[in-house]
Amino acid sequence: PTSSARKTKVFVVDDHPIVRRGLQLILGMEADLQVCGEAQSGPEAFRKIVELQPDVAIIDLTLQGGGSGLELLKQLHAECPRLKVLVFSMHDELYYAERVLRSGAHGYLTKEEGTERALEALRV
Repeated sequence: PTSSARKTKVFVVDDHPIVRRGLQLILGMEADLQVCGEAQSGPEAFRKIVELQPDVAIIDLTLQGGGSGLELLKQLHAECPRLKVLVFSMHDELYYAERVLRSGAHGYLTKEEGTERALEALRV
C-alpha cells in the first residue's frame, strides 16, 4: 500500500505483557497494519475498544484480572457489531474454535501457529 493508504487499526488483548509487546513489534513492521491500543483484562479492553474503534481486535481467551476473553467477545459482538475479532489462544482449537465462532469471532488462531498465518487472518 502507498503511504497515503489507510492502515488497519488493531487492538491487542492479552494478559501477558511480552505477548502484547511481541504482537506490537510484529504488526508494526507491516505497512498496512497499526496497533492502536492494548489491554490486559476484559473490562479494560472493552472500555478502550469502544473508545478507540479499531478495525480488528486480537483477543486471548484466558485473561487475568477481570473477565474472560469469551465474555469480552460476547460483549464486543453485541456493542460493536462491525468489529472484526480474532481469538488468539494457547488452547487447542478442537475445544474452543467452534464455541468462539458461534459467539461472534471471525477467526481462531492458536499461539503455536506462525506469524504469516496470523497476518493472513488479520487481512481476510
